[in-house]
Amino acid sequence: MEKFLRSNNFARIIAIFLALILWLIVAGEQITQTTPSRQPWQDIPLQVENLDPDYVVTDMPSAVDVTLEGLPEDFVDLTVQEIEVYVDLADLGAGNHLVQVQNRLPSGLTLVLVEPEQVRVSIEAYHAEVFEVEINLIGTPAAGWELVEYTVIPEEVLIGAPESVFEKVDRVVVLIDKTGMRLMESVELSPVAYDEDGNQVDGLLIDPSLVTVRFEFQRIQEPDEDNNN
Repeated sequence: MEKFLRSNNFARIIAIFLALILWLIVAGEQITQTTPSRQPWQDIPLQVENLDPDYVVTDMPSAVDVTLEGLPEDFVDLTVQEIEVYVDLADLGAGNHLVQVQNRLPSGLTLVLVEPEQVRVSIEAYHAEVFEVEINLIGTPAAGWELVEYTVIPEEVLIGAPESVFEKVDRVVVLIDKTGMRLMESVELSPVAYDEDGNQVDGLLIDPSLVTVRFEFQRIQEPDEDNNN
């Protein structure tokens, strides 16, 4: 046995065995690199395409899950931003619609599964109208001062919202506390929309989002000052 271990035949067998192991490793790597695999991706943002500008989506799932197939190299450095899933809303008007989820993927990848395959999309007409800004003043100026006048810039704002929200808007108001004000004062505040019952209406666009109100105050003349004049 010792003679065999020292022989050239044993060395050849060891060399062949090692070469076989190396070949199996290399072949395994090549098989892995050329065999497609599948990967699940969750919470892929769902986008909207071809929506008529006179309408707005009021309800729709924000994301879907997908399973992709491709070679291992196709998944290297792949990001969520490269996986595009969307609904095509061309020619769809107001109402609830069941729409197929579509996709655009990087080269080499194919979509195996998307969950859900269809989503329900609610569409409403979009309304926009100009409203005058009402100024609601509370509080009192600094002692000995009274308000002479104020200027609103701009005097009107554009309100935009889905129909179901827009129809609630009754007026647009800026509430200002003039407590302690004197001389010339200027404030910049966000106008707020209210319904006819005085409840604030949310979920709309107000443009511009800020209104500037400039105040001018003067000293209150005492009665004896008037008599001296």
